[in-house]
Amino acid sequence: MRGRDAALHVRLLGLRADEPNRVHRVLSRSLFAEGATTSACAVRTQPAGERPYFPLHDSGFTKDDVIDYWERRPFDLEIPNGAGNCVFCFMKGTRQLATLAAAPDPRRRCGTPADSRWWIELEDRHARVELRRGGGATSRFGFFGVNAPSFADLLAGDGAAAGRYAQGAPACDCTD
Repeated sequence: MRGRDAALHVRLLGLRADEPNRVHRVLSRSLFAEGATTSACAVRTQPAGERPYFPLHDSGFTKDDVIDYWERRPFDLEIPNGAGNCVFCFMKGTRQLATLAAAPDPRRRCGTPADSRWWIELEDRHARVELRRGGGATSRFGFFGVNAPSFADLLAGDGAAAGRYAQGAPACDCTD
């Protein structure tokens, strides 16, 4: 995927016309991957050879247009308002996660990523506990770092305001 012989591929992203900063971040990552070296192109997460396109942005569609579109459908995606496509994604800030968890939403389906318990179980399954250097004690590696509050702690209201991820995690490949 990387290097001079990387395969060219197109990536269609659903970023809207009212999200120019997000579009700019993706384009900056693409420029860096292609060899640009300005300070605006310093994020190294985009693979070389990727060609991002933004049909909603290029067509001028805004959040209101998308809401209008979905209101005319005979079904609802059941995504809580203001939560984005991935309601409890650990890349969001811990403060935002705690706020989302505290807000009741009857549309949340148990056993899906729109349910906080799904994220708690995912972290429990993938977190690891290791002996510290020098032995004696252990360290827990979870979604929010070493010995940081767990997802269950954050969603229970413990530790959401503290820690290095209070405002959000470093940029991920989901365009943020």
